[in-house]
Amino acid sequence: MENNFNDTVNNFFKNYQDRGMKKWQGFMLSDHIAALNKDEENNAKEYSEKDSMSEVEISQVLLQAFANNKIVSVQLKEKTIDKKIQPDIVGLVKGYNGDKIIINNIDVELSNINNIQIKA
Repeated sequence: MENNFNDTVNNFFKNYQDRGMKKWQGFMLSDHIAALNKDEENNAKEYSEKDSMSEVEISQVLLQAFANNKIVSVQLKEKTIDKKIQPDIVGLVKGYNGDKIIINNIDVELSNINNIQIKA
């Protein structure tokens, strides 16, 4: 009986051809398409330019947010390669390093901030 089982298993693997990655292709393709669609959706968003603030106004908002542990939304002056406004940097003001403000572990130059608002 055992010999018959071993022969059956051996015959199966002699003739078996694994389809390899083909069996996963549908799964990976749908994930890839979903990621591409999300990326395309994010790139299609256009952001409007907010009113420019002075460094004094920006500093006051930063100090208030830092002291009260509030989340801020920061719009940079710097634009993307195709001259579009970048999405706001949103997060907590963690501190500063020289003339750079640290918001969610991102260093932002004070002179590059166009507008800053405390999130409600």
